[in-house]
Parts: sequence; C-alpha cells; structure tokens
Amino acid sequence: MNSQSNELSIYIHWPFCKTKCPYCDFNSHENDYIEHDSWKKSYLNEIELNKDLIKNKKIRSIFFGGGTPSLMKPNTVDSIINKISSITDFSNNIEITLEANPNSVDRERFRDFKSCGINRVSIGIQSIRDNNLKFLGRSHSQYDALKAIEFAREIFDNYSFDLMYCLPGQQINEWESELNEVLKYVDYHISCYQLTIEKSTKFFNALRAEEFQMPNEEISIAMYKATYDILKLREIKQYEISNYSRAGYECKHNLSYWELGSYIGLGPGAHGRYIFDNKIYYTINYYNPQKWLKYVDTYKFPIQDKKEISNKQNMMDVLTMGLRLNKGIHASAITNLKSMNDLITKGFLVKGKNNYIKSTIKGRLVLNTIIQMLI
Repeated sequence: MNSQSNELSIYIHWPFCKTKCPYCDFNSHENDYIEHDSWKKSYLNEIELNKDLIKNKKIRSIFFGGGTPSLMKPNTVDSIINKISSITDFSNNIEITLEANPNSVDRERFRDFKSCGINRVSIGIQSIRDNNLKFLGRSHSQYDALKAIEFAREIFDNYSFDLMYCLPGQQINEWESELNEVLKYVDYHISCYQLTIEKSTKFFNALRAEEFQMPNEEISIAMYKATYDILKLREIKQYEISNYSRAGYECKHNLSYWELGSYIGLGPGAHGRYIFDNKIYYTINYYNPQKWLKYVDTYKFPIQDKKEISNKQNMMDVLTMGLRLNKGIHASAITNLKSMNDLITKGFLVKGKNNYIKSTIKGRLVLNTIIQMLI
C-alpha cells in the first residue's frame, strides 16, 4: 500500500434483499418494509462522521453493494453521492457502481440511477438456465436476466454481470455452452465464480445432510481452465482469479481492494482499510442493521472492531491480494526466497517481466497453501 496515495474508495453496504439466497454468507436480511428516508439520513450521518477521513482525498470509486442495493430509492443514492462530493473532489474518471438484481430493476429505474451519478452497474445474473436459477434460490428467470442486461447495455457505458458455475451435477459441456451463449452480452466485464459452500448458509446444512454433492476437484479444475480459455479467445482477459474484462474496463473499486488502496466502508457490516497518521487500520461496522442505525442516529461511530495492521499482517495481505491478480507482485515483497523458488520450480508460481511473481493457473487452485508457504 502506498502511504503517499491521495486516492480513496468508498464502499456503501445496503443490507436488504427480497429473499436470502441459500449460498450467500454476506450481511443480507429479508425485509418487506424499509423506512427509506430514515436510512438515507443514517447514511448521511455516517458520511459526516467520516468527514476527516474523506476530506482532501480524491475519490477514485464508490461502490453500492449488498444485499440488493438496486432496492434503494434513487433519491437515497443521489443524496449519498452529493454528500460525499460536498466534502471532497471526485477523480475525473471516477467509477460509481451499483449492484443490481434482475428482479429489482427496469429501464426507468436504471435511468433514474444513471441520473444520480451511477456510471456502472453489476448485475447478479448467476445463470441463464432456469433449472440452475431455481437451485440457487434466485427469484428471477432467464428472461428476467437477459432483459436486465439489455437495459444495462442500453443505458450505461459500462456494465458487468456475474455467473456461477461448478454447481452440483453440472457437466463441463453444460457450463461451456452457457458461457458461450452469454458471450454476445459481454461488452466490457464479467465475473465467473465457482460455487463455494460457506458456513452459516442453507447450502452448508444441505450439503452436510447429503442433499446434494459438489463436483470433484478434477471437474472444478477443468471448468476453471475452460472459463479462462473461452474468454481469452474473445479478448476478454482475466485480471483476477474470478474477474475478466476487455482492456481498460477492469473494476477500479475491486482493484482498490486487491492493490491494497485506501477504502472506507459505510453501512451495516461494511469493512474499511485505510491509512491515518501513517498507520494502517482495518475496521468492521456492526453487522446488525438496527444496531448500526442506533449508533449512527446518535452520531456515534458504528464500528464493531478497529485494529492497527501489523507488518506481518500487511505482508500477508500483500501476498493474498497480489497473487490473485494476473500482474502479480514484485519479488521484493517476498521474504521467503527459498519457498518462492521451490514454488516456481514446481510450476505454482512464475517470474514475469520486471521481476514480478505471478501465480499460475495451477497455483491459483491452491493459493491459500502457497501464501502460507511464502510467509
């Protein structure tokens, strides 16, 4: 992390969804009634609380995530963006992203969000196969997914969508067919995630109850390589383990995370990592929405945990984030040279241009183990 950098990214977490997906371990909650004016006021309060961290910074990106932030009132989004801009300047090419679900947007809603300042949307498609969508607990159909993409490409100059693969029973030819089918909609960026089973999710309990089985490692590796190859042929290049884009359309906000730039998190459960007085801090807000509201509505920081990051932890972060990226990290950031050279010899790492160390496809499949060996 460059302590001299004057750039800052801001993440805003909207914690509500219409329904909770069975694979999701994010801080999201089902709620049929939301007092939007009250929530808008609370976000503005938290921005004011963080004024000293925001002022005199150049805002590189703003990201509305969730949950389902496309359920937010456009007026709330507009007020948040205007509040931040009243405190400090935006970068000339600022990226302002809003995550959206296909069943919570239409043409007019996207236009309203664009008029607020949103210049990029990321749509949670997950699949264009109705049977997969049903398994994943998604409340939209293939038709809804493709219409949402159609609206996005009509209204925004930049958009992305997510797909999920390596589902129970899914064969590699099925995934290749689905990916090839959506390629005509990939104008700028696509994220392709392997389904992983996280604790505290419905899928975790279902897997333990043997209600389904996950594909074996051989299928998982084959699907990962197929994803890489298919997208590369269309000049949609991988720049991070699960993210692919055409040149110049990499997600600036996520790169702030992976390149260890400064960012603050606003909203329930949001994380931050930033420099203040030449020290690096990591923060987590209270996850419970009502507890978060209670703090910010009484003008108190809603921070559940705040800690200074040690040199050892920072080194771990450098490796963890840097080796996710295709460009890798400079060899000077690695102190365990013996392990590094062993991993290069065994084909898990490779030395690229300008003495940068990168993980190979083989290495990315066991990245956590590699990082432990390098510490």
